[in-house]
Amino acid sequence: MKIFAEHDLEEYLDARHRQLAAEVTSEEQNRLLNMNQTQYVGYLVAKYQIEPLKLYWDQISVTDREEMIPTEYFPGGGFAFNVEPGRRYQKQVITYHIPFEGTADLLRCRPSTRILWTTEVQMNRSSISFDVVNFSNQAEDIKREAQSTIDNIKTQCGHVVQEVERFNGHLEAKTESIVSSRKAELLKRVNLVASLGVPVQRTESLPPTFVVPVSRKTIAVKPTAPSATFKPEPAVPDADYRAILEVVYDLGINMERLPSIYSGKGEEELRDLSIMQLSPHFASVTGETFNKSGKTDILIRHEGANVFVAECKFWYGAKAYLATIDQILSYLTWRDSKAAIICFVQNRELNPVLEQIDPITRSHPCFVKHRGTIKAGWFQFDFHIQNDPSRQVFLAVLCFHLPAVR
Repeated sequence: MKIFAEHDLEEYLDARHRQLAAEVTSEEQNRLLNMNQTQYVGYLVAKYQIEPLKLYWDQISVTDREEMIPTEYFPGGGFAFNVEPGRRYQKQVITYHIPFEGTADLLRCRPSTRILWTTEVQMNRSSISFDVVNFSNQAEDIKREAQSTIDNIKTQCGHVVQEVERFNGHLEAKTESIVSSRKAELLKRVNLVASLGVPVQRTESLPPTFVVPVSRKTIAVKPTAPSATFKPEPAVPDADYRAILEVVYDLGINMERLPSIYSGKGEEELRDLSIMQLSPHFASVTGETFNKSGKTDILIRHEGANVFVAECKFWYGAKAYLATIDQILSYLTWRDSKAAIICFVQNRELNPVLEQIDPITRSHPCFVKHRGTIKAGWFQFDFHIQNDPSRQVFLAVLCFHLPAVR
């Protein structure tokens, strides 16, 4: 085969995206709408990401054989070698074998950035090989020609790896977009049929979506669409979830700067400060938003169930932190619920605690994914509800340094 020259890599990667989109499109409607999106996206990313090429230059080996070489293959047409045109001559052929790992198809792909070069190679499952014919019986000539080929393969392979790594780096965001767009399209169809006002025959009917009215800044609690046998389930929109967390985060940063705000206050008093800060921004027509309910600190309720829960806790170590996660998950039943842990750290130093948050959180049996650090001390995780992996929970962990005032 002609290495790095038979197909455009860009087209190969575009085909990969099309295959991914086709799989999402072919997914059964109710199954897709009912699926834990984070886990589904993770599955697709794992399936469609491309393993980059890795060539092991330090493990190159050589073999040799004798072969009849046509005169036209000789350098300069053979004039300097005293050979006759149209004949074949027996020559030693040195074969260089280069082990590799990764997606073998990439060896056939022409990268967008490239050198104008290729050569004939042979490929098997774990190595590529190329030949150098010994025309001059000079080791230096053979080494020089082989090294030139190796250098060109290295350069071209580097371009391929860079392009593939860009593809893999953008794949999760691309997949999220494809899945979200498809789900939005399906929900739009369901709503359109429901708005026709006439009976529609179908084997499985999804109930229409709905919105819960609110005052001031609207938290439009909308359903994720479940299977036909389930009642529509509400969820706080991502934009409102982010807005809630921004208000809490700003309050926490101000408390860090002004110790007199938190000095001498316990969890309940700090919880009340958070509620006081949130209330002017968000309200519910039910009057239940951000009210206390038993041991639940801050919540948004709809039809008697919690769709957003936040717990205010002092940091008492890993065991207590994991228990708080258990507590929050036990309060939630809806699909795509939103939650937060507001963690007040009284330790002398904050960073040792921040360094523990990610590994400790990952150890929880309901952990799904760490989405990253949004701001200093603000972690974002995905979980699933206990005993139901299809029901997703977005959990923010906000850590604030409130050391004891001396």
